[in-house]
Amino acid sequence: MKRVVGNKMWGLTLCTILVVTGVLSGCGNAKKEDSGSSSTSPSTTTVESKGDAADGIVNVSMMNIYHSDTAPADDGAVIKSVEEISKADLNMTYVPSNVYAEKLNVTMSSGEMPQVIMVDNPFITSIINGVESGMFWDISPYLKEFPNLANYDEQLLNNLKIDGKMYVIPRPRPLVRNGLVIRKDWLKKVGLELPTTVDEFYNLVKAFKEKDPDGNGKDDTYGMMLYEGVVPADIYSWFGAPNNWKVEEGKFIKDIETAEYKEGLKFVRKLYSEGLVNANFPVVVRNEARKDLYNNKVGVSLEPLDAVVTFYYLQMEETKNHFELVAGHPIAGKAFATAGHFGGAMIPKTSVKTEDELKKVLRYFDNQNSAEATEKFTKLVTENEEKPDDQKFNIDDLKNLIVNNAAMYPPGKSELNVMLKSRMEEHAAVSISDPSIGLIAPTQIEKGEQLKTILQDASIQFILGKIDEAGLDAAIEQWKKIGGSQVAKELAELYSQK
Repeated sequence: MKRVVGNKMWGLTLCTILVVTGVLSGCGNAKKEDSGSSSTSPSTTTVESKGDAADGIVNVSMMNIYHSDTAPADDGAVIKSVEEISKADLNMTYVPSNVYAEKLNVTMSSGEMPQVIMVDNPFITSIINGVESGMFWDISPYLKEFPNLANYDEQLLNNLKIDGKMYVIPRPRPLVRNGLVIRKDWLKKVGLELPTTVDEFYNLVKAFKEKDPDGNGKDDTYGMMLYEGVVPADIYSWFGAPNNWKVEEGKFIKDIETAEYKEGLKFVRKLYSEGLVNANFPVVVRNEARKDLYNNKVGVSLEPLDAVVTFYYLQMEETKNHFELVAGHPIAGKAFATAGHFGGAMIPKTSVKTEDELKKVLRYFDNQNSAEATEKFTKLVTENEEKPDDQKFNIDDLKNLIVNNAAMYPPGKSELNVMLKSRMEEHAAVSISDPSIGLIAPTQIEKGEQLKTILQDASIQFILGKIDEAGLDAAIEQWKKIGGSQVAKELAELYSQK
């Protein structure tokens, strides 16, 4: 494997997944040091494929995000195993997540791209413009030739289509995935049960701050961790807010315009003012915030429920601080559904010029999704668990590299898996869908990032107590004038045509 690491800006970390992942997902805990400069405007590094070898090995160059302090090591058991099982030689360009969008734009503008780029959201302006200019392959006609890529759920494919065509190899996710992840030992210590109402949740995080759940006699714990300046939208669902948009009498109403959403914001503001969430949440990144969970600083996180499994490995391998996590119930009997994906892989025509080359890249993904590959990856995980701690590889590095993460559930944790499956089904039963999924509003493509920033910044300022409700309403009006109202009109028109 040949790889290049992109530049890193003040050590930020986020969640990386190199290829299409299945049920289990999460954040990478990569290990290799960044070799780029400290520039905040990273240059794009292109890595060219060497061409396929006679032995059937597929050479694939790829640009991908990493969300930890360092990118995955290229000389360890993880990479070697992935290449062997996938029958591939990977030429990687790793880019830290906090500058990935910028680097993606620069790379696309240059016209010199690797054979695969990973995208979290294929509906951002730069990607849509690229698709419309003919930059990417429509893979729709080819999926049927690859048995392990041909069986994606039809609704999943529809949710990823752009103008009726498939440009993304899906990175599947459970339809309802997010929920509370809670320290089980802390629950027992403070004498509380899993919360099911907003009041019970508040009492729980308050107890985690005030009742010394770690037993060290110090006032050094807090209730719930947040990160990256984003409050999980699911909190707003507890108050009856819509999932992104609400459709009322044929009109689209943005979530933040509703009274229910504002009640959710006030609740988070209360948590912040009482010190029940981490004060640095506007700037701290996910993996840094997560360290508080397995270092006895916090007892609750709201994120993908399968993080129960991710954290199991992180805390066992990194801190040796053995504890149990449990996935919580949906609060107030509500949960937000997702689109069933976290973006995926796109194949540029500038670097993959012919159908034959395209099929070789698709074969790489197909190889990783086979039953045989799943069996081998499962065996790899099992054998890793039997090794001494100082010889184990980081399971998250592997999880972020393979197509089918069904193999990633920890061996010997069947009870945990049963609990996780039950909780996901519980959330799915009360899920609330986003009516805008699959609708591509032109103004959203043109101004989406600007509009998102206006609302996100105002929400954070409100939570921090720097603006009041009048200031929040002023930001909403600004959002409407700049393009929010037009987006709502376009979505309503598209929705009526479904």
